[in-house]
Amino acid sequence: MLKVNGFLTSQIGYDLGDPKRALIRSYRRDYVPDGARFTVLPLTPDNTLAEPALVGDVRYWGETWNAHWWEIDFSPLEQAGEYVIVVSAPDGGALYRSEAVTIGDNVLWRETVEAIALDQMEARVCDARNGIGWKDCGAEWREANSHATTVIGLCELLSVGFQWLTAEQVTRLRVQIIHGCDYLALLQDTALRIGAPDGALVHEIPNHMVLIPGDTAQAVVALAYAGRLLADTHPEKSQEYIRRAVRAMNYLILEAKPFGGLNFSAMNHGAPPDFQPPDEFMTRDLAMMLWGCLELWAAGQTTYQRHAARFAREVMARQVPPERAEDGLYGHFYTFASADFTEKANVHHHVGHDTGATFPHYIAPLLEMASRWATHPDAPLWRECVRRFAEGYLIPACKRNPFYLLPVGYFAGKGLMSFCGPWHGINTSYGFGAALAVACMSVSNNPVLRQIAVGNLQWFCGLNAGITRKSFEGCVLWREEVPEGIALPYSQIHGVGRRWTGCWTGIRGSVPNGFDVNPQFQLVVEPDIEKDEPLLYTDEDWIPHGAGFLAGLTALRGRKRFER
Repeated sequence: MLKVNGFLTSQIGYDLGDPKRALIRSYRRDYVPDGARFTVLPLTPDNTLAEPALVGDVRYWGETWNAHWWEIDFSPLEQAGEYVIVVSAPDGGALYRSEAVTIGDNVLWRETVEAIALDQMEARVCDARNGIGWKDCGAEWREANSHATTVIGLCELLSVGFQWLTAEQVTRLRVQIIHGCDYLALLQDTALRIGAPDGALVHEIPNHMVLIPGDTAQAVVALAYAGRLLADTHPEKSQEYIRRAVRAMNYLILEAKPFGGLNFSAMNHGAPPDFQPPDEFMTRDLAMMLWGCLELWAAGQTTYQRHAARFAREVMARQVPPERAEDGLYGHFYTFASADFTEKANVHHHVGHDTGATFPHYIAPLLEMASRWATHPDAPLWRECVRRFAEGYLIPACKRNPFYLLPVGYFAGKGLMSFCGPWHGINTSYGFGAALAVACMSVSNNPVLRQIAVGNLQWFCGLNAGITRKSFEGCVLWREEVPEGIALPYSQIHGVGRRWTGCWTGIRGSVPNGFDVNPQFQLVVEPDIEKDEPLLYTDEDWIPHGAGFLAGLTALRGRKRFER
C-alpha cells in the first residue's frame, strides 16, 4: 500500500445538473474521522471565502485498490461559480481544504472539445509522415485501428454535437474527418496493391503491412459513418467512402478469417496460459461488424440489415446468463463461443490478434438497430440484451470502485480488476464506456448509469486516483516534482485544466495512456487482486484516447438535451 494521501477534485470543473463529487484517498483508515463534515464555500473574485453554499457529511466509501476512500457529494449545489471544499472533524476543527473547483454550464464541453477534436488533430496532421494521416502516438506509426477509432469519435461529435459548435468549428471538424478517412483509403488501396483480397486494409504504412480483420471492421464503421454525414456537403467523398465501406464489409463477410494466435495475450484475456485462440472472431469483432452493417444500412446500403441481425444473434449467444454469473456479475460476454473466459474492456497490445481491442463491450449499436428497425422480430431481444448487460454487469461492476470507473474485467478465480492487465490505451475504453453507459439509459432508469458516464469522463478531467511520486516510474518522458506522500489530481488532457499530465508530443488536447500496474508497453504483472491499483502512470499519447472521450461527452450532452 502506497503511503499517500490526496484530496481529489476535477481539474476542469463540474457541469450543472451532473453528479458532483470529490474524493479523499489515504493509506490510513483514520485519515478522515467518522462523523466528519464538509462545507462548500464560494470563492469571491478577491480570493476570499463567502458564506457556505452547502454543508454535508463525508462518507467513508471503503477500501479498494490498496487505499481507503471517502466521498464528498456536493451534487445539490446548482449555482455556477468557484468554490473551495473544507473538511472538518466532528468537533468542528478544520482538517483538509481542497483546491478551487469550478461549477458551470457545460464546462467540460467548453474547455475540452475544441482542444481535443480540432487543435490537437490539426497539429497531428502537421507532424504526420508526409502530412498523410495523423501523428498517431509517440512513434511515427499511423495505425488503421487508431485512425478508424478517431474518425468514429469525430463522427459522433459531428453527428450530435454540431449544434453546439460554431460554423467554423464544424468546417474544421469535417476537414479532419476527411483527412482520417483518406488515410484509411490509402491503407485499403495499399492492401489491394500488395495482393490482399479486395476491401481489406493493411494495418500501417510502411512498417506493418499486415491484414488484421479487426482493423477492417473498425474502418467499415468509420468510412460508412463519415460517408453518410458528409453526403450533403462533400457528396463525392461521401460516395467514395461508402463504396470503400461496402468493399471492406464484403471482404469481412465473404473472405476474412480470424487473425490467429500471433500476439494473443492469454494473461491479458484471463485465459489459461496454454490457451490457443480458436478459429473464431472475438465478440468485440462481431460487435464491430454489426455496427458496420448498421452504418451501411443508414448510408443507403439496405441489404446489410440481415447481416447485422445475424451478427447480433452471434453476439447475444455469447452473453453470460445469470446462472453462470461471475462473482454475481452477468450479462457481459464470453470472448469466444467455445471458451469460458469473458471479454475484457481492453486487451490491446502489440500488432496482431489483440490489436485495436479497445472498444469495451460495445453493444450500443443494438439499441440503434432496435430504434431504426422497430418492427424486426429480434428488436425486443436486442433491447433486452443491452438491459441485461447494464443491470447485470455494467452497473454492479462500476459500483465496486469509488469513481464508478469501468473495470478491465473479471478474471476467473481472481476477481474483478481495473489496472492489472492493460498494456496501454485504457483511456480509450473509459471514454467509450461513458458513451455506452449513456446508451444504456434508454433501457434502464437506474441513476447509477449517470454516475458511470460522468465518473468515466471526470477520470480524464482530474477526478482520478491522483499522481504520486511513484507514478513517474511508469513514464518515459514526463517528470514533475510531486511531494512525497501526496496524491495530486491531474487532468489527463494535456494543456487543459488547472493542472495537467505531461505527454510525449506536448500537443495540447492530447490524452496519455493513463494509470496502470504494468510499465508502459510491457505485460509483466500477472493479474492479481492484491496488485490491482493505479500504481504507475504511462505518458505516451495515442489518438484513440481523445476519440473515446469525445464520444462519451457528446453522448452525455445529447442525453441531457433529450431529457430536457
